Amino acid sequence: MTLPALVAVAHGTRDPAGAAVLAALMGRVHALEPSLQAELAYVDHLSPSVTTALDAIAASGVETVVVPLLLSAASHSKGDIAAAVQGARAEHPGWAVAYGRPLGPHPLLFAALDRQLRSAGALAETAVVLVAAGSADPDANADIAKAARLLWEWRGGGGPVEAAFASATTPSVGEVLDRLLRLGHADLAVAPYFLAPGRLPSVATVPGVRVAGVLGDTDEVARLVLERYAEAITGDLRMNCDVCRYRVPWPGRADVSGAPQRPHPHPSTRP
Repeated sequence: MTLPALVAVAHGTRDPAGAAVLAALMGRVHALEPSLQAELAYVDHLSPSVTTALDAIAASGVETVVVPLLLSAASHSKGDIAAAVQGARAEHPGWAVAYGRPLGPHPLLFAALDRQLRSAGALAETAVVLVAAGSADPDANADIAKAARLLWEWRGGGGPVEAAFASATTPSVGEVLDRLLRLGHADLAVAPYFLAPGRLPSVATVPGVRVAGVLGDTDEVARLVLERYAEAITGDLRMNCDVCRYRVPWPGRADVSGAPQRPHPHPSTRP
């Protein structure tokens, strides 16, 4: 049986190093699932475009899953990529193409972020600034705030983890670093919440502050891409259950994972 093809869609970058990291990520995906036809497409700056990639696969008739290589559900996932998928469906009647979810937030991302931070010398008590692309979409910005909180939980609740934005909205990296310094946190680190190097990730580089590596070329992200691919095929779209403590063995709380979800008593509740 032929597996559905995967079209993984990245934003794209003018930075050759960024393009190399995305290609390396797809290499990891292929290594994990060698029989899978996996293609990389881009929203901007690089080719092929989403439409071009989908047209090429549609000509073969192979069922396809599109997975956005994006860390939050901003305009590119809700607009650009979604429109390309809808256009491909209209252009190729009868061809099956499913659209998966963005990658974040997800425990695999927090595991990768934590490892990258530790590799950069961050300790449990280090104050961390999680830097992401900002958006005009409040929902997408809220995803970043949520990711910062979940990363703090993943790291054991030591030093604070604060969200900052490299574009479009506030607070900026500098504003968050200044606030942390005023609060007495001298040990600081920046965690870029980006898949690949580029213009916006460069905002995370602050002289004198530890900066972790980007996320793209990691086994965790490759596994997550395949997870999003699989859930689009099965229809198992878990939404916020991805980070539910009953499903995920959070550090220090693994005893709850898989346990029955029992109601706790509410004094005001009548029998």
